[in-house]
Amino acid sequence: MKKIFLIICLAATMNTRAQEKLSLQKAISTGLANRYDMQANKYNISISSNTLQKNRKAWIPDIRVDGSVRYNTQLQATFVPAGFGGLDKPKLLALGAKNATIFGVSLDQPVLQPSINTDISIARTQLELQRERNRADEINISVLIATAYYNVLLKKLQQEIALHNEWRFGKYYTLAEGRYKQGALIETDYLRAQLDLENAKLICMNTSQDYLLAMNELKYQMNLPDTTGITLTDTLRNNGQPIIADDSQYANRTEIKQLHLEETGNRLQLRKAFQYAIPVIALTANYSQQYLYNDFKYTQQEWWMPFSYAGVKISIPISGNIKNHHDIQQYQLKSKQLSARLLQQTADVKFEIQQTATALNNALRSMQTTQKNYELSEKIFRQQQAEFTLGSFSYDNLLETERSINNAEEQYIKSAYEYLMAQIRYRKAINGF
Repeated sequence: MKKIFLIICLAATMNTRAQEKLSLQKAISTGLANRYDMQANKYNISISSNTLQKNRKAWIPDIRVDGSVRYNTQLQATFVPAGFGGLDKPKLLALGAKNATIFGVSLDQPVLQPSINTDISIARTQLELQRERNRADEINISVLIATAYYNVLLKKLQQEIALHNEWRFGKYYTLAEGRYKQGALIETDYLRAQLDLENAKLICMNTSQDYLLAMNELKYQMNLPDTTGITLTDTLRNNGQPIIADDSQYANRTEIKQLHLEETGNRLQLRKAFQYAIPVIALTANYSQQYLYNDFKYTQQEWWMPFSYAGVKISIPISGNIKNHHDIQQYQLKSKQLSARLLQQTADVKFEIQQTATALNNALRSMQTTQKNYELSEKIFRQQQAEFTLGSFSYDNLLETERSINNAEEQYIKSAYEYLMAQIRYRKAINGF
C-alpha cells in the first residue's frame, strides 16, 4: 500500500524527462492552433472573404451564350387585309418557317448602379465583423486555457503543501514514537500522532490525483493527447506589483469594436435603401445567327441570317420605393438602438476595468500577506518541534499550533487561487489575451 501511495504522490513531480516546457502564453497559442472549433472559425473568414470577392465582380459584364431550337407543328395564322399582295378580300395566312433556330451572344454592362459599391462596402464590413467575432471566440478559449493552466499551478501548490504536511506529521510521529517508547508520552497521544500521519498521507494522495486531473483538463483545453508530457514554467511565486487601472483601453475590447462595425454596417444598409430610388442604367448588346426553314438542314447557308442590336436599358423603381420606406425606418431605428448599446457597453467595460484592477490589487496584497503568514507558521513549527523534543511541549499544544498552520495554509491556497482568477479577469478586461 505504501509503495502505491509513493508512486501516486511522486509521479507528477518526478516524471519530468522528455517533457515539453510550457509557459502560459505558449499554452494559449498551442491551444488556439490545435482546437477544432478555432479551425472551424477560420472558414467563416473564408466565407466572408468569398462574399466580398463576389460583390466586387458585380461590375464585370454579364456575357451569355444563348441558343434555342423551336419547331412549329402548326404555324400561327396572320391576318392579311384585302388589297395586300393582290388579294381581293381579307384572309388568314400561316406565314413563317416551321424550324426557328437561334444562336447568339448577349452582353449586359452596368453603368450606373450605386448599390454595387455599397454591397462591396457591406461585405467588407461583414468580413471585419467576422474577424472580431473570431477574436472574441479566441479570447473565450484563451480564458479557458488560462483557467486550466492556473488550476494546475494551484493543484501543484496544494500537492506541495500536502507533501510538506505529510513530512511534518511524519516528524511528529517519529518524535511521539520515541517519547512513547521512553514512557514520556501516553499511548493515546502516540496513536493520535499515528492517525494524523495516515490522514496526511491520504490527503497527499488526493491532492496528487487532483493534480493529475487538472493536468488532463489543461491538455483537453489545448486539444493535446493525454499521453503528452508537459511541464509548466510559470509559477505562483512572483513579484507582482500593484497596477493602476487605465479605462482608456476600453476601445480595444472586441465587444466595442463589434458594435462599431455593426453601426457601420447598418449605415451602409440605410444608404443602400436610399439608393434603391436611383435609376439603374446598363448597356446591352446582342449578336445572333438565325436559321429559318422547314427542315433541319443547317448546312444550307442561304437560310441563315445574322441580326444584332445595341442599346441602353434604364430601370426606374416605382412601387418598390413605397415598400422600401419601411426598410429605411427599420435601419434608422436600429441605428438608435446600436448607439444606446454602444454607450452602455462602453460604460460596462470601463467599470469592468476599474473593478478587475481593484480586485487584482486586493488579491495581490492578500496573497503576499498569507504567504508571509504561511512562512511564519513554518518557523513556529520548527521552534515547537524542538520544544516537543525536549519534552517542554505537550502533543495537545502541538496540535493546536498545527491547526493554526493548517489555517494559514488554507488562507494561502485560497488567496493564491483568487489572485490567479483576478489576473485572468483583469487581463480579459484590458483585452490582454
